[in-house]
Amino acid sequence: MARSPEPWYGRRMTDEAVTDFLNERATGVLALADGRRAYGIPVAFAYDEAAERAIFDLGFAPDSRKRSFLEATEEVCLTVYEHADSDDWRSVVLTGPLRELSAEEVDDDLEAWFHAVAGDIDVADGDLELQWYALEAQERSGRFLEPEGRSERSLE
Repeated sequence: MARSPEPWYGRRMTDEAVTDFLNERATGVLALADGRRAYGIPVAFAYDEAAERAIFDLGFAPDSRKRSFLEATEEVCLTVYEHADSDDWRSVVLTGPLRELSAEEVDDDLEAWFHAVAGDIDVADGDLELQWYALEAQERSGRFLEPEGRSERSLE
């Protein structure tokens, strides 16, 4: 394929394209920080476009490193991406606070919707505590690059 004439950093996605991409994907990397230390974890998520938030059902082992980083992080970053090659990729970044959802906020409908979108995640038996969270997206951005001559995605 011919190399794209676009800059290597790609082009900006429209808001609609960002939403569509988040609704297509169900996995990403959630970045947390504690002072100068960073911690990225692979996650499954479901994007609630009406509320502009990503929903997670996170699991914690006893003495969880993930939990300690969550407690120290004021603002998280979710990166969702697709990479076919250097001329064919998409990425979206959501940034904002991550808050624990109360039991009242997590009803059967939310759980069913999450598992339909994010997939059914098998959790090993053991001392794993599950807790629902929402990333309230205060910032959303997306970029993409595709091979020259291909315009099947309406990303601009």
